[in-house]
Amino acid sequence: MASTRHRAQRHANLPSHAGRSGLRTRFTRAAASPAAKTAYAVIGAAGLAALAIAIFGPRRFQREILKPVQNAVGDQASQLWADSRSLRDQISSLFARAQSSSGRDRLVQNFQSWIGHFRAS
Repeated sequence: MASTRHRAQRHANLPSHAGRSGLRTRFTRAAASPAAKTAYAVIGAAGLAALAIAIFGPRRFQREILKPVQNAVGDQASQLWADSRSLRDQISSLFARAQSSSGRDRLVQNFQSWIGHFRAS
């Protein structure tokens, strides 16, 4: 018990770094944000691709890694693009309606009504 008190007293004598701890907190939050995590994933994937090119060579990398991935994902991506046509049309009509002030007012009313509907339920 006495050692705990001694340790607490010793730390109480240290100068406080309130400004630095605030900066550290903001830096930690920024480093752990979703945008930063996405950047880490992109940088990591680019690094792994560069490593694979360095190990395999560009032709073998193209033949053994990129082509199979393109073949596997290409058909699904084109199907998803075709399936999303109606959604893309709806979004473009929202942008078109937002060009005028009356259209923006109607959009605001629609969104407020939609938010109110979900708050009520």
